[in-house]
Amino acid sequence: MSRDIKTKGIIIKKVNFRETSIILDILTPEYGVISVMAKGIRKQKSKNTGLLEILNELDLILYKNPSSEWYIYRSSQIVNAHLFNIDISTSVLMQAAVEVIRQIIISVEDSQEIYQLLETYFEYIKTVNINGIAIFWRFLLKLFKIIGIELNISNCIECSQRKQFFAYFPQNHGFICENCYHTVNDEQIFKINKNTSDLISKLNNIGNYIDEISIPKTSIKQLNRIFLTHLSEHFHKKIHLKSIELL
Repeated sequence: MSRDIKTKGIIIKKVNFRETSIILDILTPEYGVISVMAKGIRKQKSKNTGLLEILNELDLILYKNPSSEWYIYRSSQIVNAHLFNIDISTSVLMQAAVEVIRQIIISVEDSQEIYQLLETYFEYIKTVNINGIAIFWRFLLKLFKIIGIELNISNCIECSQRKQFFAYFPQNHGFICENCYHTVNDEQIFKINKNTSDLISKLNNIGNYIDEISIPKTSIKQLNRIFLTHLSEHFHKKIHLKSIELL
């Protein structure tokens, strides 16, 4: 009985292996993130040259040995070369999304929804001319909700009232208003400026504001820190994104 399986997937990591092979991490809707060995793929006359590149979305045929975690690459057809003919900043923001996915644990139960989220994000970010980082932050908010670590950006985490945020409270995984800030004694709390607070209030509907807002560098720094801290707190390890340092 054939153990070949058909699936689609987005390549999120590629590493050369020995002289002619590569190892791929591929996000699939059915199996989550899987490790795929593509044997002999780097030979000069390989017909698959150019197919197995980062962020390429493929229809795949793989072999699965039931006694191993590894999948063996058989063949593929291109669905979408997401990095083809796009600018550097868009490429960076797309790669930042997969950099997050590579560092977190994705359950098979969540993989279909995360796959669809990533596809939608890739297609939308290609249409954005300015302030693309805000679309990345919205992607993270949606990802957090899917994997069960939702970040509340509507209400103060202490008093539950809908007030302007004054600070981020990592231990309680949320934001607090100015009144609560002065009553809570925790050295890990850090203040945010008004521009950052205003951006947070718009993130769920950021597409409506994307062409008219201005995002100061201080707000970019603060929000990147907040989102990475949120991830790090939940997964109990330091989450770092090299890609967004290029922006």
